[in-house]
Amino acid sequence: MSEDALHTTGLLPSRSEVCIHYLIVPLHRRGLEAPHTLLDSGEEVLPIFCSREAAQRFLKRRQLGEGWGVREFSTGELISLLFTLHGRVRRILPNPLPDHPRRPDPFAAPVSWDRFMKFLVGG
Repeated sequence: MSEDALHTTGLLPSRSEVCIHYLIVPLHRRGLEAPHTLLDSGEEVLPIFCSREAAQRFLKRRQLGEGWGVREFSTGELISLLFTLHGRVRRILPNPLPDHPRRPDPFAAPVSWDRFMKFLVGG
């Protein structure tokens, strides 16, 4: 995914904007963890959303059970979380659709961890 496409989806702010991201995380637990989506290839990806509503729709369709919710992350918080998950998650899935069929679609293609991190830090 190009940098322009990441700006268009809202995952990357312009230099003058503050960007907020939304992730599905366990509620009432110490530390941070996020569910990973498995693609048919067996690859684990981390879904990240640019709106609370999109994350809530995705969560509802995934039926993860009790104890999961949507949490807002600033860019700095997201960078910290991604460093924590780096060994387990190598790709990010921006704004997947609620009915995401475990395969990438043209509107939500996985992005490598390195590339997504580079965009977040403005590199």
